[in-house]
Amino acid sequence: MNHCAIECMAPAQIDHVVILLRYQELLNLPEWITQNFTVTPGGRHLDGRTENKLICFRDGTYLELIAFINDNPSLRHGHPWGQKPFGFIDFALTNPQEFDYTGLRGRINQRSGKLGIDYAYPAEGGRKRQDGRDVKWKVTVPVNQSPASSQPQTPPNRRGEIPFWCHDVTPRSLRVDTSLANTTHPSGALGIAQFTILVPKAKVDRYVDLYSSIMDTQPVRVFGTTRLPLDAPVAVHGLVKPWVFVEEPTLETEKSRVVERGPGIVEIALRVGTDGRVGVARAPISEEGIWIHFLK
Repeated sequence: MNHCAIECMAPAQIDHVVILLRYQELLNLPEWITQNFTVTPGGRHLDGRTENKLICFRDGTYLELIAFINDNPSLRHGHPWGQKPFGFIDFALTNPQEFDYTGLRGRINQRSGKLGIDYAYPAEGGRKRQDGRDVKWKVTVPVNQSPASSQPQTPPNRRGEIPFWCHDVTPRSLRVDTSLANTTHPSGALGIAQFTILVPKAKVDRYVDLYSSIMDTQPVRVFGTTRLPLDAPVAVHGLVKPWVFVEEPTLETEKSRVVERGPGIVEIALRVGTDGRVGVARAPISEEGIWIHFLK
């Protein structure tokens, strides 16, 4: 895949949200998953440390269920998600055109909110599917900004706090199977409607600027909230496009979460209907590090 500079990136799309499970949970999926979702087989990643399964939606987004094989602590050592607790741990963006790596770095260097963020050069990744087919992609991950060099430094990483980018090398359909069988869920979920990122109160505006520059979009401030409009990989007639909310923690549980887990996704909402109605469609999911709501 060539990485050419273009004048302006296409609107960022939500690619997927990553959920870390225990290995036995991945092998024997708990009821909160099976009663709400159809799960697509994934595979083992090329580094031999993790395996995954997917919950794919008709809008082309998905939830990645991932686990370290046998929950072996040695496999966590040195892994970007090795120190993450169970639950939501990361999220990825994508876009349909050639990835403008130079433009991305240029935007965040101008509007990084003094949060010290940069992106490492795109790196190859992949996994082998259960049917033996190889899936390949390139990821562009956030890292700490290096003031001494024009090149971004490597670890420590900023995974989970800042989105990474995922771009397919092999056809996207190999990685994300959006066939009707795989995207028909007991819950009726059609796609990701929104997700909320909690950040420290004193740095909300900085994070809004940073996320805006990364996603190449403009924040919308209404009713005391700040949200960023995004897109999805597949257009579904009548389905409202997704939003990202950037908020400070207000509840004690939210404050504790930021202290324990750091800035990052606290909850997601899935869209069940296509008529844009307001309201809750079914009971939410509340598990370890996971809050999922279903919207009409």
